Amino acid sequence: MDHLTQGEQGIIDANPLGDALSIVCEALREAERNTHRENSQIDDTADAPERPRVFVAAIGKLFSILSASDVSPLLASRTGRDALGSDLMAVRQRVQKGDFEYQLLRPLSQLVIKRASDVDIWTAVVALVLSISHSTPPPSRPPSFETPITHSSASQQGSEQTRRKIEPRVFEEIRHCTHRAVEGFHKKYFEGHKWNRRAERIWQSVKSRYSDIDKRWTQLPDAAGEDEICSWLLNFQEEFLAAERAAYFRSNGSKRVGAEATRQLDLFVKMRRDEASDAKHDWRHVLVVGELKQSDQKNKSLWLQVGSAVRNVFAYQPTRSFVHAFTLTGTEMETWIFDRSGPYSGATFDIHKDPEKFIRVMCAYLMMNDEELGLDTFTKAKDNKLFVTIPVETRGKKRKRQLELDPNPIAHQRAIVCRGTSCFLARATGAAEFDRVVKYSWTSSMRPPEADLLNKAIERGVKGIAKVVGYQEEVTSISKLREGLVFSTPHKFRGVPRSANTSFSQSQPPLSHSFSQFPGLSIASSGHRKRKSTDWSSNASKRSRSNSQLAKADHVENGATYSVQEPQGTSLVHQDHDQTPYANRIFRVLAISPAGRSISQFKAVIELLEGLRDAIKVHQSLYTDGKILHRDISENNIIITNPGNADGFKGMLIDLDLAKEEGKGPSGARHRTGTMEFMAIEVLLGISHTYRHDLEAFFYVLIWLCARRGWSLSRASGRRPKKSMLSRWYTGGYEDIAQSKRGDMDKNGLEVILREFPEVFDGVKPLCRAIRDVLFPHKDGLFTGTPQDPNILYDPIIKAFDDAIAEIGLGEVKT
Repeated sequence: MDHLTQGEQGIIDANPLGDALSIVCEALREAERNTHRENSQIDDTADAPERPRVFVAAIGKLFSILSASDVSPLLASRTGRDALGSDLMAVRQRVQKGDFEYQLLRPLSQLVIKRASDVDIWTAVVALVLSISHSTPPPSRPPSFETPITHSSASQQGSEQTRRKIEPRVFEEIRHCTHRAVEGFHKKYFEGHKWNRRAERIWQSVKSRYSDIDKRWTQLPDAAGEDEICSWLLNFQEEFLAAERAAYFRSNGSKRVGAEATRQLDLFVKMRRDEASDAKHDWRHVLVVGELKQSDQKNKSLWLQVGSAVRNVFAYQPTRSFVHAFTLTGTEMETWIFDRSGPYSGATFDIHKDPEKFIRVMCAYLMMNDEELGLDTFTKAKDNKLFVTIPVETRGKKRKRQLELDPNPIAHQRAIVCRGTSCFLARATGAAEFDRVVKYSWTSSMRPPEADLLNKAIERGVKGIAKVVGYQEEVTSISKLREGLVFSTPHKFRGVPRSANTSFSQSQPPLSHSFSQFPGLSIASSGHRKRKSTDWSSNASKRSRSNSQLAKADHVENGATYSVQEPQGTSLVHQDHDQTPYANRIFRVLAISPAGRSISQFKAVIELLEGLRDAIKVHQSLYTDGKILHRDISENNIIITNPGNADGFKGMLIDLDLAKEEGKGPSGARHRTGTMEFMAIEVLLGISHTYRHDLEAFFYVLIWLCARRGWSLSRASGRRPKKSMLSRWYTGGYEDIAQSKRGDMDKNGLEVILREFPEVFDGVKPLCRAIRDVLFPHKDGLFTGTPQDPNILYDPIIKAFDDAIAEIGLGEVKT
């Protein structure tokens, strides 16, 4: 059973084929006889028939039955598709076209004829899928050995955060991890709580307005519109729930929610103390999201509208554990939870047919405590300050120490299904200087903790890497938050075309405002964000050499010859994913030193270049000395540091959540989230991650910061482009983005991009051209291979930075 995990065998045992294959057994037996007869009549010099017609028909029927079984959508795809069922459909299409070799299909046919066990048959199916995928010529984009990259909605920022642009991205986040009618949902969130007695008393008071004869609320018509329902609920609240600390509110055209990403919410919950008659509603204060629609408007767009709003709640309350939401379509209500592994709901119910349940739910959202609402209770607020208590190592001993947080985060992420990383400057209680960084993140339970990799890097002599000063290994986890619930297979959205198995996200500018006093640890205004990622192929490990992972062909550049690494194999073939119905993430808090500012907050051109150059040096040491590849280079993971506190470095790398040690296999995590605008071309095309791709990402960070962030410099002059060419770096499919970057990395294409630089960055343009020539040396077409010797790329890139810094420095001295 080499091709099936224990979890998959359990799925097969729980969903037997029964007699489903009986009708095809005789057809296959007859096909075998006919095929043998045809082959025996062929002269040895003739071409043997590889596609006997009778066999094609029989095997087509077999795959039709297997594809329609309950097992095929539950087993993992072996070719990077949605599930094994998608693999079977692809094989079936090849069979129908006659594009297959008879001998590949015969083992499966024989097992069906002999009525073998289900496990044996499905093992043969998987083996067949793997054999056919291996016998197929490689696609235009070489596959990778890595965890699939998944999309998030973090790419849009500022004026781009329209519903039209955001909702398709939200859908990419949730399409494979949405669960509906989860068993135990209502019991977990709405029963057995301290406030249930209060809700019961309110039900007893209000049920006189319900007709047991007609089975309906007397003042709420069956075809009630949004305004009627809202008026009914707000009147109910005023009469029965006026003493609760939270309340329902409506937003409208003149008083929408948010300043940057404004939305009109039908209903939402926030604390009464946060209401100001002359102020706009703020995402920092939203506790529960509600959407009301007519009964005929219950479709995917409704859930995406809710998801778009929840995305903003997470963006402005980045350390929040989960968000409650509800939809009311006509008289049918559905209650939801959104956490970092996706949305899930309880069974829908009719508010007329189940009036007590309806009242209890509406009361619950106003009566829940902070923990029940999903607010961050790990971070404490006191005297308008924020504090976190974590184990801190002092003189070889770990003790609980309290750290004060600067309420302005260095970075945070605008997305739902992601690591939700957010970073804050911190200091010991009573200290004068914020000299460390505290990072919150929801990391895959399958990945090693970042603290472990940082400690290994220090032990291996890596220069310029952050040091761990405190670490809370687990605050909570998705599995704990979902404890007591029973999940089945994810919800299948109708009419959705299959998309690529990879997706990504984007970063956002740093925040300039502070957290509110609210215990949810929310963000006040415009947004910095975070996100990323990718996966790698190991450098020059013995294993990769022995498996012929290094190309035999050499690359010639400027008369020099060097060997090139070859991309590794397919993404899912060798991965043994766990069979849990959702991805488990662990909420961790890490304190590191020294502190710094995000590279996107640079104050001068020289500061930007020096910070990036030194961060590349750190990356070089991390890779060559520490044998660790970062794999997540973005503007959010590079900080500007004081060299006096950072071993002489003016820039450092942070965030090793997605880093990987050389020689280690796939983590088993379900996916990574990538930052599209900083993603290397080959990674976008599915090739395993190497150090070269991180260097390419550094180059994109340089271009991005000059063209997109540079206009905020006080010395910047000229007219900022209304629409940046760089928007193509995170818009469209992955191949589209890769193609755009290919064009932009051409000599002529790069010149078009450089025109978007403010005048103050003219001195950076020669540096960009120099790095481009190092990374993409071919004149006729782009070479994107990875040299075995990393110094071939590191040394000239670092020298190019040194030359540019010296040249710009001289110019500043002259002026």
